[in-house]
Amino acid sequence: MKEKIKNFAQYIKSKPAYIVVVVVTILVIISSAVYAFSSVKSDDISNTTNNNFTGNNDISIAVAGEENSLINGNAQSNNSWPGEIISLNNLQVQPDREGTVSEWYVHIGEQVKKGQVLGRLSRPPQTPDAIMSLSEKTQMLGEARTSVEALRTYTTKRIAQLQQLSIDTENSNKEKIDLLKSDTLQNDSLALSLIASKKKMAQVILRGSISKVFPIITYQTIVPTSILNYYNIQLKWPFGVTDSSLRNKFPSVLFGVLSDLEDQNIVPEKYGLLYFETLIKLANASITDGESLSNTDIESLKQMLIEDQAQFVSVLGEIKSMEIEKADVQRDSIDKLDEINAMIAELEKELAMSEGDLKAKELAYSTVNNSISGGYSIVAPKSGVVSSIDKKPGEFVGPGMPVATVTAGDSDSILVRIRIPNNIKKPKVGELLSIVRPGFGTDIQRVRLVGIGSSLDRDGSYMADAVFTELTKWSIGSSVRVLAPVDSPSVLIKYSSVIWGEEGVPTVWAVSEAGRIFTKKITIGRTLGSLVEIYTGLKNGDRYIVNPTPEIKENALLDEIIKNENSADDGSGSNEKDTMGGMSM
Repeated sequence: MKEKIKNFAQYIKSKPAYIVVVVVTILVIISSAVYAFSSVKSDDISNTTNNNFTGNNDISIAVAGEENSLINGNAQSNNSWPGEIISLNNLQVQPDREGTVSEWYVHIGEQVKKGQVLGRLSRPPQTPDAIMSLSEKTQMLGEARTSVEALRTYTTKRIAQLQQLSIDTENSNKEKIDLLKSDTLQNDSLALSLIASKKKMAQVILRGSISKVFPIITYQTIVPTSILNYYNIQLKWPFGVTDSSLRNKFPSVLFGVLSDLEDQNIVPEKYGLLYFETLIKLANASITDGESLSNTDIESLKQMLIEDQAQFVSVLGEIKSMEIEKADVQRDSIDKLDEINAMIAELEKELAMSEGDLKAKELAYSTVNNSISGGYSIVAPKSGVVSSIDKKPGEFVGPGMPVATVTAGDSDSILVRIRIPNNIKKPKVGELLSIVRPGFGTDIQRVRLVGIGSSLDRDGSYMADAVFTELTKWSIGSSVRVLAPVDSPSVLIKYSSVIWGEEGVPTVWAVSEAGRIFTKKITIGRTLGSLVEIYTGLKNGDRYIVNPTPEIKENALLDEIIKNENSADDGSGSNEKDTMGGMSM
């Protein structure tokens, strides 16, 4: 550069004087123009700066919302969170043993059914532990099969014995009950059961007593044997003469006895006992007349009635005992049959449990044998679409390692799972959000927030779920960025403008349209460098003081404070512009 200036000077000297004057003049004009342009540019920059911050170095006035442009991007990009598209019906295919993927039978996007074989794992190496495990399973299976076979044979024979015992018990009890029945036996209409014979005996005793007593106590010679030949009874006048009411009652008692005797299956208990009781009382109330009724007749009548009454009561007692015995036989029969049925059910239960244990051991043996001696089939856990295959043939996988994913169901089960930072204002449930995929900034989808967690995860974020408002073709598992709502961006202000009150409440000095200063409570969020987010208290367009000083008071006028500050600055020496001086040529 110096060499070029030297050559230019020599060139000037070689020219006439008038040319030198012209060149110097041109250089002076160019230098003046450059200086003027620099001054104008400096003034423009100063004016531009004063649009956002006015006043001196101590007090500056700013407009809320204009600081948002100091952050790279807009307010929406400042509040974006990571997310992932998931499906509630995504089921991972996880083999339960290790091995190498030998082959796949399906492709991504293919529809599969539950239990369908998707691929196979190779046979694992036969380690001593695996061989020992197979030997143990084989021994256990053999013992279980032998035990089940023996139990099955025993159960079959024992159940047959119990069933025969049940039949024999039922037949025996039936015979006992038939003997104690009140009617005739079924196999022979002429044969009577025990209870029926006792009933017959009671009826015979009553009929015999009537036949013997009737000629003694009445004037009739024909004995009534049924209600068909029953007629008006005329007792001898000495018989029961001292108890006329009992004499009048006797015909009705006799009529009741004859009515009961008409039915062979009825025990004439009521009227039979009343019959003997009435006659004995009448005999005691009788007198002798020496002709129709002697003293000997009365005594023999009493003796005969007492004997017949004793026989009748004895027969009634035997009938009652037989009826009780019949009820006991029936109850014992039911209890015995229930006990036998319970024993049969217990035997069947033990056999079923033993057979179930055998099936479990067969399955365990088959699993171990297949894992050692052959390949392992990778099957679909549910019907759906193969959405991903994570392992290629030849790759080794461990037990429980995901090798593929099957997505079941429709788009209604697709969610966007979001991680919202804990130092920002959380959106509300039901709010609409925008999401984009990395590298596809113009492809924007809308989602609706359906739930936000109340606890933080290990990364210090809140987990939230959102659903698509429209059907999407974005793939499951895609990473996305969730953008904050555009209609409610957070206001950014200088952190130096925040004042902490006595109660620890953050406030700022706000400036009204009339230029009056007042305090305003705010709610702050994240700090972004020298800026801080404001959730409540300030909105875009509000004016506030950036660098408040102790001289600022509530309800003061901004012009007065600035005037006082400028007066103090006038007595503190020259300013920077005066000290620089002008440039001269």
